[in-house]
Amino acid sequence: MIARISPLLLVGLLSLSGCKEDGATANSAISELPVNKKVSDLTAAEQQQLCEGAAAFVAREITPDDVRRALCSLQGILIAGTLGDGSVDACVTARDECLGSPEEPGAVEAGGKGCELAWDTCATTIGELDACMEEVVTELEALYKELDCGNIKNYQGKMPSPEPELGEACQRVQNRCPGFLPGNLLTPPEGPPTS
Repeated sequence: MIARISPLLLVGLLSLSGCKEDGATANSAISELPVNKKVSDLTAAEQQQLCEGAAAFVAREITPDDVRRALCSLQGILIAGTLGDGSVDACVTARDECLGSPEEPGAVEAGGKGCELAWDTCATTIGELDACMEEVVTELEALYKELDCGNIKNYQGKMPSPEPELGEACQRVQNRCPGFLPGNLLTPPEGPPTS
C-alpha cells in the first residue's frame, strides 16, 4: 500500500530541513560574516565589519539612556548607602539629581582604539563571538534593570557590581582567543583595526 502525502506537508518538511542548495553557511545576524569563519582568518575589511556590526548591535540593544539611568541609579545607591540613610527616597533623590545634571555620570575618556582583539591568534568563530556578545548584552540588560533604587536593600553591606560575570559563551571565547575581554568588541571602533 502506498501512503499519500499531502503536498503542503511535503513542502513543510522540506523547508524544515534548512539545507541550502549551494552549500553556503549561515551569516551572523550581528556582523553578516559567515558564522563558521575563524576570527584569525578575517581580512582587515572583515575585521572592520565585525567591529562595526558589534557596535551597531550594542547600540540597538542598549541605549545611552539605559546606560545613563543605570549609572545614575548606581550612583544613587552608593550615595544613599554611604552618605545618606540608606533609604529608597535618598537613593531616588541622588539618582534624579544625577539624571538632571548635564554631565555624564562616571564618564571616562575613550583612549583606546576600540574593538581590539588578538586577530592573528584568535581561534574562535564569528558564531561563538555572536553568542558571547548576545550573552553580555543580556547580562547587561538584566544588571541595568536590577540597578534600581527600589532594590537598594539588596545592596546593604555590599557593593553592586558594575559589570556582569562572564557566562559560558564568553568563557569559551576567552579560552580560544588570548586576552579577549567582552568589552574589547563592545566598544565602537575609532579606526580600521590592524592585523
